[in-house]
Amino acid sequence: MNIFMKKIFNTSYIPLVLVFLFVACFDDKGNYDYTDLKDAVIDIPEVTANNGKISRDGYTELTLTPDIKFNMGAKAEEFDFEWSIFPQSPKADEDDKYESKKVIGNEQNLSWTIDVAPGDYYLVLRVTHKVTKAVTDYKFEFAINTITGWVVYDEKNGEGDLHVIRDSEIVPDLSEEQTGVVYNCFSGSNDGKKLSGGKFLSWRNMDNSYDHIFVWKEDGFVKLEAKTYEVVSEDYSTMFYTQPSVYAPMCHYYENPAYGRMEFLMNNNELYIIKWNTMEQTEKYSMPLSVFGMATKFAPFIAPVPASGGNTNRAVLYDPSGNGGFRTIANNGSSANYPSVTGGVYNPLNMNESGALKLNLIAMEQGRDGTTCAVFRNEKDNNHPWLYTADFRLAASPLTLAKYDLANLENIDKAKLFVFGNRGDVMFYSADNQVYAWTFGGAPKAILPSESGNVTAMKLYTHSNNEEYTGRILFVATYDGNEGKVYKITFNELNGAIVNTQEFKGFGKVIDMIIKE
Repeated sequence: MNIFMKKIFNTSYIPLVLVFLFVACFDDKGNYDYTDLKDAVIDIPEVTANNGKISRDGYTELTLTPDIKFNMGAKAEEFDFEWSIFPQSPKADEDDKYESKKVIGNEQNLSWTIDVAPGDYYLVLRVTHKVTKAVTDYKFEFAINTITGWVVYDEKNGEGDLHVIRDSEIVPDLSEEQTGVVYNCFSGSNDGKKLSGGKFLSWRNMDNSYDHIFVWKEDGFVKLEAKTYEVVSEDYSTMFYTQPSVYAPMCHYYENPAYGRMEFLMNNNELYIIKWNTMEQTEKYSMPLSVFGMATKFAPFIAPVPASGGNTNRAVLYDPSGNGGFRTIANNGSSANYPSVTGGVYNPLNMNESGALKLNLIAMEQGRDGTTCAVFRNEKDNNHPWLYTADFRLAASPLTLAKYDLANLENIDKAKLFVFGNRGDVMFYSADNQVYAWTFGGAPKAILPSESGNVTAMKLYTHSNNEEYTGRILFVATYDGNEGKVYKITFNELNGAIVNTQEFKGFGKVIDMIIKE
């Protein structure tokens, strides 16, 4: 138990005590005067009950009410109080100066919004008598937990930050006390620094060795330590062995942490791959992927294929060159292959039907059970919208599944964002200030409250260890020009019917959202 109490007596009495001792050596009559110091005896029941160590989630409120007994009839107003915190393993800066303590309170009771990075700390309550300067220290271990949950990146007046939405449906086994929104996780861990210019987010956790959140920008990134939200690097060039001619990240996909062996980055329409199952693989991309030895420019989308059920492919790409066609990435990630099927509902290698169409890909995602869903607009027919679905999970038996005419869907001409369910044939699309749920072949249904602002971001919730809710929650962010909101929408994964909607406020304009487990 790491609790100790230390009392320091007033040093002004030391000469007098020495004189008394000296005289007593010659004439000890057993009569001495002592100065009784007013000090304190401290206990914090929660600390005592937990063997000298307590913990809290980062950026939440810490409230402690110590049980203090003042000796010699002293009263609380005779004492000064100081609460401080310092790391158990302090880090040195460039000048070899170590982190010092941070004072977090000067009242008898502590109420502090935790604004230091997650980690292991000591927390000390020092009680000092104002006259005698007698001191009592109460020291204990304090762990600040990392914040997991639904990460929201927003910007207000050009300044960005990360916030985390949490409840037991998002984070399994979360307590009621931990439920809510934890604001300003980025600035809280980076001395008030703000983000800016972010386009999209991603998260990667490679065996806890490369556990990072990425805030991707037009020409680079900000890489964060996922546990603490502290900046690790802003040098995009460190991600490449051979530097690309243009820095332009477009999308990033890392496989579910349960598998964690393939990572894809689209930069300037070229695909870069890290194969984490390669011995001594580092966090660097080599040359961009080619198709039969030819450098290839892909559309800026990566449709994941889950690494389960014997699937031999990992991702699906779209090559808009020529007549347009899908490409698949196999387990070894060494090349972008042509699907071996050329017939069926459509030809995935000749999407533009030898010039009869001009399909522009506007969205592509994983659909039900790892299938692929792609939304196109036909430039030769007033941007007529189409949904193409396929099953490219197995390289030996790819299938083209269906082709849906979307032109009659409500407000589809204004649609900008698309999300597909991964447990049923459901598509969500946004148009201005509304989101529609559409079951393939059915009729769309508006699902947002009428007073919502324009939709700025939309994502499906997935979690590697939450079978009950993964693929059953849709997050939608809106902005009315003044305030951003995030809606957590629970839905029936088979027909898109809305089960429950919860609203979270207090954001700026939300740019993107992701899960961090």
